[in-house]
Amino acid sequence: MDNNKTIENGKVKIVEPNKGRHIAVAGDINTIVASKEDTGRTYSFIEAKVFPGGGPAPHIQTREHEGFYVVEGQLTFKVGKQRIEAKPGTFVNVPPNVLHSFKNETTEIAKLIIILSPPGMEQLFVEIGMEVSDINIKPPPFTNEQIQKLPALAAKYGMEIKLD
Repeated sequence: MDNNKTIENGKVKIVEPNKGRHIAVAGDINTIVASKEDTGRTYSFIEAKVFPGGGPAPHIQTREHEGFYVVEGQLTFKVGKQRIEAKPGTFVNVPPNVLHSFKNETTEIAKLIIILSPPGMEQLFVEIGMEVSDINIKPPPFTNEQIQKLPALAAKYGMEIKLD
């Protein structure tokens, strides 16, 4: 499903609103707007729709800086031992090797921009998630099969999941 437009021999990428590759991961929808192939392997750009109760398990990435920008709603970030109530306009940058997570503890959907540098971890979402066409329907939580695959896939991408 290619909803993108490229011009000038593929050097410029334009993605219209609500287009891109929509991947359901753990009950959230991550739209890959720009992957490493689109940016000369410099960064990836993801728009996440975080449904109430959604958000990733605490984890550590060993390769990427991960920047989060809250566009709509509110998310609670845990970075190291710090708790951050992030409202629209809040930016959180997490360098490699820092334990972090976020959760939507409200009853409203939150929208979040995620920038990964270097890129590549967006492929983890593709491998563990499922592509969806309707970004307004809350996807199901992980299946047992996905949960069993997660540790090995996470390790492949230099990530360690820290379940309580």
